[in-house]
Amino acid sequence: MRNRIVILLTIISGLILIVKPDISYCQSTDEVKVETINLEKLDRIISNRNGKPLLINVWATWCVPCREEFPDLIEFSKKYKNEIEVVGISVDLPEEKDDKVIPFLKKHNANFPNFIIDVKDPENFINQLNVNWSGAIPATFFYDKNCEQLNYHTGKTDLEGFEKMISPVIN
Repeated sequence: MRNRIVILLTIISGLILIVKPDISYCQSTDEVKVETINLEKLDRIISNRNGKPLLINVWATWCVPCREEFPDLIEFSKKYKNEIEVVGISVDLPEEKDDKVIPFLKKHNANFPNFIIDVKDPENFINQLNVNWSGAIPATFFYDKNCEQLNYHTGKTDLEGFEKMISPVIN
């Protein structure tokens, strides 16, 4: 009887190793990844639309309005996940990624790609997003599927504000 149990457990263990269930849909936010972003990578993100519009939100963990709008940004991303690509870019210092940015994203269960700025001249980053942007955050930039910036907004936004920004392509 003991031999049968050992054999049965061995077979079950082997099956578990061979037939791994797809658990990607239930992976925890402990796997939050934040890559650095430079001007070239920013340009690739904007220009690789694959038929989807893009909303870029520039934020920081030390920015109170950014932290206040973040739950609405996450809700927006969930609601429009099939229509709009959402990307977050933190302007925290790159060395704050592990101790500030990633814990913030985990706490809020961020459900979209996030990056942390790593550029020599922030003015070039600002101008690449919009030459009229002062650099104030939070800031949100909206691009259509053809990589054309339709609008941008500085200051705290709520779910309704994000939806108003994308209305030219959704409605």
